[in-house]
Amino acid sequence: MVPLIALTIMMTGCAVKLKSSESGLKLTKNEVVKIAESKARKEGVDLGKYDMTGCHYEYTKKNRTWAVFFDGKPPRLPGDHFEVLVDDQTRKATLMWGE
Repeated sequence: MVPLIALTIMMTGCAVKLKSSESGLKLTKNEVVKIAESKARKEGVDLGKYDMTGCHYEYTKKNRTWAVFFDGKPPRLPGDHFEVLVDDQTRKATLMWGE
C-alpha cells in the first residue's frame, strides 16, 4: 500500500498549473527533474537512498523557480530530506538540505 501511495505522489507531484498570463516557461518538468538529479549527484548524494516526492513551479514577477523535493527512504532520520531549486530562465540549480 505504501509503495502505491509513493508512486501516486511521484506521478502527480510534478504537475504544473499555469495561468495564461504565466507564459514564457522554458523548462519542462522532465528537464527540471533531470537537472535536479544531476545537481544532487554532483553534490555527492546517493539518489538510491531517496525518493523524489514532488516538484512544482513557482511563478512570481521576480522569481520563476522550480522546486524538486527528495525524502530519505525508511528508516528516516530527522532532516533526511532535501530540495533542489531550479531557475526556469537560467537552469541554475541549488541544493538545500533539510533540517
